[in-house]
Parts: sequence; structure tokens; C-alpha cells
Amino acid sequence: MELLIRQGRFDDAIKAAEHTFDDLYDSNLLQGALILLADQAQHDKAIGLTQGRSPEFLAENEAYWLRSNRWWLMGEAGRAREAIAEIEALPTDEVEDREVTIAWLLAQDARVEEAITLLHSLPGKRAATDLAELLIRQGRFTEAITAIPDVATQREEERGARAKQQHESASPDNGHVYDDPWAAPNTAPLE
Repeated sequence: MELLIRQGRFDDAIKAAEHTFDDLYDSNLLQGALILLADQAQHDKAIGLTQGRSPEFLAENEAYWLRSNRWWLMGEAGRAREAIAEIEALPTDEVEDREVTIAWLLAQDARVEEAITLLHSLPGKRAATDLAELLIRQGRFTEAITAIPDVATQREEERGARAKQQHESASPDNGHVYDDPWAAPNTAPLE
């Protein structure tokens, strides 16, 4: 597949590997094909491969990586507005890093100030890093430096995120909350 793509024989490459594209295991070459096609500026061909996948493949992979790859390809292909519409049509909790992804797509759509404003409003190291990178591309170096929180702030944010995650993973059982979700509940009979 890689050799055929590098020779510009895109349809032959897809045909050679397409039997693996719905495989649920390690022999799946879909993501590799998407990246190789994108490297050759064949974004629309790659986007086409994200469609028509089997229900089993989508159940395992759509939310985890297929959608985000599709949106990245759409942004690269000049279809950022379409990608944003797809994201906004999904429930908020179904899109990891939703706002950061939208900000990247806004920047791809030459709506840089909107992207900067959105990233400024978001918490987290990823949003700050993306903001700094975008500001650097705009030649706004001083703003980029101030966009990255200091180490103490980053550590505090990470502690808060861990605490939130632990709180959310705790499950009530017999009136008790267990810190370890894998720990067996106390099932001893009451005396």
C-alpha cells in the first residue's frame, strides 16, 4: 500500500489494502492509509475511506479515533466548516477535546481570531499549548509565552483533574463510597 501510494497509484493502493479496513485487530491498515493519503494531499480520498465502515468497526473505533481523523482530514481539505457542523451535531459528551478541536478547525478556516478567543476561554494544558502554537504562527510571540501557565499552575490543574476523576469513578454501594473502583465491596453480613 505504501509503495503504491508513493507512486501516485492511490486507487490501486486502496484496493490492495481495503480488505483490512474493517478488521478489528492489528492487521487493520485504515489509519495508515489515511495518513499516507494525507501526506500526498489526497485528503478527499482519505475522507472517503472513513465512510462506509462496518457497524462493528464503527462501534469499536468511531468515537475513539475515526471521527477525529475525519475532522482533521476535513480541516486539511478546506472543509473545516463542514467538520465543525458534524461536531456540533453530536452530543457534547461524545466528542473528546471538543472545543480544542473546533478551535483548530476555526484556524484552518482562516477564522484565527475566533480560534484564539475560544482557546483563551478553555482550561487545560492542551488548550494553552494549542493557543501558544497558534499565536506563534501569527508572529505573536509575547502573547504565546504568556499563554502557557507556569509549572505550579499546571500541577494544581492536574491535581484537580485527578481528584475530579477519582470522585467521578467512586461508586456508591451500601451507603459507602470506595476510592478503588476495583475493590470488592464489603459483603460481610450485618450482626
